[in-house]
Amino acid sequence: MDKQQIITFIAEQIATGKISKSDLVTLWGEDSNVAQQISSTIQPINPVVDKEESSNNLINTFYGIGAIIAILGVSILVAQHWDEIGFFGRILVTLGISLVAYVVALLMNNPQQKMISQAMFTIAAALAPLGTFVLLNEANISFDWSTQIITSLILMLIFGTALFISKKNILVLITVGFATWAYYAGIMKIFGFDYYNNDFLKWASMLLGASYISIAYGYQSISQAIDTGDLKEKKAIQNILYGFGTLAILGAGIFVGGGFDVFYIALIFGAFYGSVYVKSRSMLTLGAFFLMAHIIKLTSKYFVSSIGWPVALILVGFLVIGVGYLTFYLNRKFITLK
Repeated sequence: MDKQQIITFIAEQIATGKISKSDLVTLWGEDSNVAQQISSTIQPINPVVDKEESSNNLINTFYGIGAIIAILGVSILVAQHWDEIGFFGRILVTLGISLVAYVVALLMNNPQQKMISQAMFTIAAALAPLGTFVLLNEANISFDWSTQIITSLILMLIFGTALFISKKNILVLITVGFATWAYYAGIMKIFGFDYYNNDFLKWASMLLGASYISIAYGYQSISQAIDTGDLKEKKAIQNILYGFGTLAILGAGIFVGGGFDVFYIALIFGAFYGSVYVKSRSMLTLGAFFLMAHIIKLTSKYFVSSIGWPVALILVGFLVIGVGYLTFYLNRKFITLK
């Protein structure tokens, strides 16, 4: 927490009445004149600004809902009228809309158009794979793993270029999403998908999760945010990446089994420590969830036959309560108050 964030936090507490300016004088101690001077420089949060922020949040919500409805509408239109609209109609409502949305999003450079620009990028990214499939299907090109690798890499390059040009935060998730598609398509192309390489896919998913966490941690441009709203948005992107990374590592790791079960406990507590270090609530929540799941797994696997189900359930119940309290404590102590 830097100096400006501390001052902003104190100003918010004064505005909500949790602390008063006299409290600052008391905390300062002997040099009360200096404390009075500091407290006089802290301006209470303007209620008008709060109302404006709430209004912007509502508008942004409508942008997001509108993007989802538009994508859903195009998908239903293509599915219901696949034969009637023909090849050019399919291309028009998929690649055509995707291209238009992409160009419009790039042209929206005004800060006030930031959210609608990101909504347009979302529409473009969602429709591009569908349009590509339609185009390749018409050309009688199989949409196999090799084709998917090329397609995902091209789309990753296109939206990565948009990220470099426009610096829109949503493009981080979109670019990472297409890179993930290429990653799994490459694995399927090389190793295939069957029972014998199932364990390999688990390790590959854990490696991908570690990559997500590394990308989130390396997203240092968050410190270059000009305004608080942009800072919150970048933190949200980081939190999403931390969440997906933790989910990939712990979600795949819990199914490895064997001697890895012992090391898995270390991974879970690593998630707890990491959540405090990077201030990620999603990492903390997922760590708690998988700790409870692992406790249930180990209890049912190793202790039910010796102590019986009723005793095992009592033991698990108290352990889960303990995990819940630990999660609450860590969140309140180290994450909520940033």
